[in-house]
Amino acid sequence: MSAFRSRKLLDIAHTSPCFADFPHHCTMHLGCEPAHSDSQIFGRGHGHKTPDWASAFMCHNAHVELTAKVGGSMPREEKFYAWLRAFVKTQDWLWSNKRVKLA
Repeated sequence: MSAFRSRKLLDIAHTSPCFADFPHHCTMHLGCEPAHSDSQIFGRGHGHKTPDWASAFMCHNAHVELTAKVGGSMPREEKFYAWLRAFVKTQDWLWSNKRVKLA
């Protein structure tokens, strides 16, 4: 089974606000990017990303903070919940602003 991929969905991130709510030097003015979940519960596996629907929109600096393997300031569990909060806010923004629609 292949993971869901959508360039259109990922491109919406470039026009969205940054939904990361942890302290970071926000670069939202330069655009945001999709941060895929790093969790198995969302379909992450060895050698492949989660599906594109499992992305939280955030600025580059926030994305780097969550994916830092070394030197990051947050423990792994804290990173998961920070990403999850941003994911929920992303979904609310997508649906509330009619950026995604039902077929």
